[in-house]
Amino acid sequence: MANMGFGRARRSIWTYVWAAVALSFVFCVFASLLSWTGARALGRQWRIDAGLSADHQLITSGPYHFVRHPIYTSMLCNLLGTGFLTTPWWLLLPSLLLLIIGTEIRVRIEDNLLASQFGERFREYQQRVPAYLPFLK
Repeated sequence: MANMGFGRARRSIWTYVWAAVALSFVFCVFASLLSWTGARALGRQWRIDAGLSADHQLITSGPYHFVRHPIYTSMLCNLLGTGFLTTPWWLLLPSLLLLIIGTEIRVRIEDNLLASQFGERFREYQQRVPAYLPFLK
């Protein structure tokens, strides 16, 4: 009888472990796809610093159809994907908070640059498409 209880406890631990592995895998694959398709859609416009080139175009296709900043979404997914496997929750939560704060700052800077370049066209896009968290405007 005692072994049956232990077997059930072990099974529930492994169920949790495999669920964390599966969730991490999904987040990391999604992050890779977003990062790759986001950079590809931007083409030569992709850059490390926040800035616009003289021939800059407003990209609204590909992953930019769903979020305005898919590469930041991919960074969030990478943090969650690796965090679920390697980080205790009490360290993952402040890491997540810091990433979101930094991302919010960067999104505002980039959105202001795009608004100054594209005006009403960007404002309409901004109203229609969430920044980096799908389904949250």
